[in-house]
Amino acid sequence: TTFSDPLREIEKLRDLYHRLAEARRDSGQDVIPFHRFAELVKTQVSTMKEKGSPEVAFRVAVKDGKLRFTARALRGSSKGKE
Repeated sequence: TTFSDPLREIEKLRDLYHRLAEARRDSGQDVIPFHRFAELVKTQVSTMKEKGSPEVAFRVAVKDGKLRFTARALRGSSKGKE
């Protein structure tokens, strides 16, 4: 899921949160509160914007039984892609 301003893209933020929460439950981890998750995403987007990335892609994945939540800076606009 890509974000340029998570607070204005609340539906995408909630969708990503629900996917992360489900993955955490499935792997036996505690689910973090939405407000903490939203702050983390906002901080990551802000940091990467300061470094020149207009959008940030977040991904929830399980690899070798371990949950991974990653953020990647995107160089160009990829509106509509997820």
